[in-house]
Amino acid sequence: MKERMIPSSCPYCHHTFEIKRDTVVIAGMNPKIDQRLEEGTYFTHQCSHCHKLYYLEQPFLYRDPKKKYILILSQHKHIQNLPVDEQIIHCQNALQFLFCFRVLSRNLNLRLVLHKKQQLEELTQKKARFDTYDSHSQCLWFFVDDRLMAIRLNNEEKHDIVKEI
Repeated sequence: MKERMIPSSCPYCHHTFEIKRDTVVIAGMNPKIDQRLEEGTYFTHQCSHCHKLYYLEQPFLYRDPKKKYILILSQHKHIQNLPVDEQIIHCQNALQFLFCFRVLSRNLNLRLVLHKKQQLEELTQKKARFDTYDSHSQCLWFFVDDRLMAIRLNNEEKHDIVKEI
């Protein structure tokens, strides 16, 4: 793990501060970070001045060498010395990063889950948030307006949903 001081300001009250945050994390080295990523709270910050919650989006690299993926939250498009045999995903914001983490940490096919998420959003005309995959019922579960909804996979999708490691 690698930490650094991150300059930031609250988007609501513009209070400026510096905060010590991890910028590079390897899966399993800090279970607390893995848990916060799973819960979707890792990038959440409460302003010490106005007490509002918001996403604190600092440069962040998460690597899982066993599952062979690297998630990057950064404005820099090219980062040197990354392993060539691992899937590298550049995320534009915290929500995108958390979505990719939830999918890849479960060994799921990112393109397929994203496709199903988009289908559900077209059907409901609302944003969907991926929750999990149920291998028994062969369904992907999403939250839409705090309501849990399932999308069944067809036979071809059932074979493509879990990535081989």
